[in-house]
Amino acid sequence: MKSKNLIEESIKLQLEAKAIGLDWIELDKIIDKIREETDELDEAIENKDREHIIEEFGDLFFSLISLSRHLKIDMSDLNESANLKFKGRLTKIFAEMKRRNIEYAEPDEMIEIWKSIKNKS
Repeated sequence: MKSKNLIEESIKLQLEAKAIGLDWIELDKIIDKIREETDELDEAIENKDREHIIEEFGDLFFSLISLSRHLKIDMSDLNESANLKFKGRLTKIFAEMKRRNIEYAEPDEMIEIWKSIKNKS
């Protein structure tokens, strides 16, 4: 799968950098970097600068891969687990919408349904 290879390439690059001392050692520094990259992405989105959005999103993703590497969490396994969790909630949302006899929920109603489902999980 292409995404797996790209994640592996990111990890390889990070390990090359680590070999010369370019790596975060403390988890809190990685998390600070993720917050910084999130803020920069937010700013790019506010400015509606597509190229900058893509650049900052990439930086954020790369930082998340770094965190997963330090925590020894396989990104593919993590993604699969997140998908399964979301599928379970989505199934419950569909059931709740069917119970309410609706095919589409407006944002406020969906937030209420989502919170209800999440709290029951």
